[in-house]
Amino acid sequence: MIKKISYKLLLISIIIGACSGIVISLFRITIPKIMFLISNLINFGQENIINSIIFVLIFIFLGFFVSISVNKEPMIGGSGIPQIAGKLHNKLDYSALSCLINKIIGGLVSIGSGLTLGREGPSVQIGGCLGEVLAKKFKLDREDTKTMIIASSACGITSAFTAPISAMAFALEELMKKISRYNFIYITSTIISSSIVTSLVIGNDPVIKVKNSLNLSLKFWIFLIFLGILVGFSSILFNKGILYGKKLYKKLPVTQTIRSVIPFFITSLFLLFDKRLLGSGENFISLAGGENVGISVIIYFYFMKLFLLLIAFCSGIPGGIFFPLLAMGSLLGNFFGSVLFDLNLVGESEIIIFSMLAMAAHFSSIVRAPLTGMLLIVEMTGGRIDFFLPIIIVSFISYLVAENFHNEPIYESLLDIMVKNKS
Repeated sequence: MIKKISYKLLLISIIIGACSGIVISLFRITIPKIMFLISNLINFGQENIINSIIFVLIFIFLGFFVSISVNKEPMIGGSGIPQIAGKLHNKLDYSALSCLINKIIGGLVSIGSGLTLGREGPSVQIGGCLGEVLAKKFKLDREDTKTMIIASSACGITSAFTAPISAMAFALEELMKKISRYNFIYITSTIISSSIVTSLVIGNDPVIKVKNSLNLSLKFWIFLIFLGILVGFSSILFNKGILYGKKLYKKLPVTQTIRSVIPFFITSLFLLFDKRLLGSGENFISLAGGENVGISVIIYFYFMKLFLLLIAFCSGIPGGIFFPLLAMGSLLGNFFGSVLFDLNLVGESEIIIFSMLAMAAHFSSIVRAPLTGMLLIVEMTGGRIDFFLPIIIVSFISYLVAENFHNEPIYESLLDIMVKNKS
C-alpha cells in the first residue's frame, strides 16, 4: 500500500513548530536580560571586598536554586541533546513535561548567570520535550511522536541561531541518521513554522555581523591544512577534557547539590577578576573582525573558556557546549591568523576569515556533524558563501585528525555515560 501525506499531521507539525518557536525564542531573549543584571552585579562586586563577598554569596545561592531543578529532574543536566537522542533510540526514558519545566527554569539561571554555557543544547531539549508533550496531547502514535520530537528539537537550532537550514541538517545528522521523504515533509514544516515565529519575535538578523569580505585568496589556501590540524587537536582536547571532567565530578564524595554550587562559586571568583569571561564566549567571536587583542590574550581567553566550561558543564547543571565550542574555535582561528599576520604571511583582513573557518571546523570535529557545522557558520554570518570551499577543506582536515586519534563524537560519548549510569 502506497503511503500518503497526512495533512492532519502536517497541520500538527506547523502548530508544534509555532509553539516551539515561541517558547524557545522567549528562552533566548530572556537569557541576555538576566545576564545584564549579572553584569551590573559584577560591577557592584568589584567595588570593595564586602561587595565581593556578597556577590559570591549570591552566586552560591543561585547554584543552590539550580540544584533544586536538577534534583527534581536529573535528565536536564548538560546540553540535553544526548537525552533527546537517548529517548529517540529507546535508550533513555524520562518525563517530557518535567524536563521541559525544569530545563527552562534551571537553564535560565545557569546560562543567564554568565557561566560558560551555551543556550543552544538546552533549546534543543526544550523543543524536543515540548514536541513530545504536544504530540501526546494530539494522541499521535509512537512513530509520529518520534518524528515530532526530532522536528521540534531541530527548532531549537533554528530559534537559537536563526538558522533553519542548519536545523534541517542537524535533524538529519545528529538525530535521525536516516529519513523518509514523508518525515522530511513534516520536519521541514515544523522548522519553517518555528523559523517564521522566531523571525517575528526576535528578528531575522544573523547572529554574527561580518562586514569584511570572507573571500580567501587561493595563495593562502595552503595554510588551511595547518589550521585544520590545529583545530583537530583542539577538538581532541575539548572532548577528552569533558569526559575526564565528568569522571572527576562523579568521584567527588559530595551530593548533586554541592556539585551544582561548585561552578557558580568558581565562576564568581573569576568574574570578579575579569568581567570579560562572562557568558558563553560569544563576545570573543567578534574580536578578529574589530579591535583585536594580542596573541597572549587570545591564548588566555581560549584556556579560560575551556576551564570554566569544564567546571560548569561537567557538574551536571543545565547548559550547552554549542556556543562555547564555537567561541573557542573562533579564538583558535584568531590565534592562527594573528600569528601568520605577525610573520607577514597574510594581511589583517584574513584573520577574521581564519576565525570563521575554525569555528565551523571545531564544531565538525567535536560533534562529528560536518554538514551542520558548515551550514551553521554560513547562516550565522548572513549567508556568506564566498568562503564555503575553504570551510569544507578545514572541516575535512580537522574531522580527519579527530577520527585518526579515535576521538569519539561528544554527544555519543555523553549518551553512553548516561546509559551506563542508568543501568
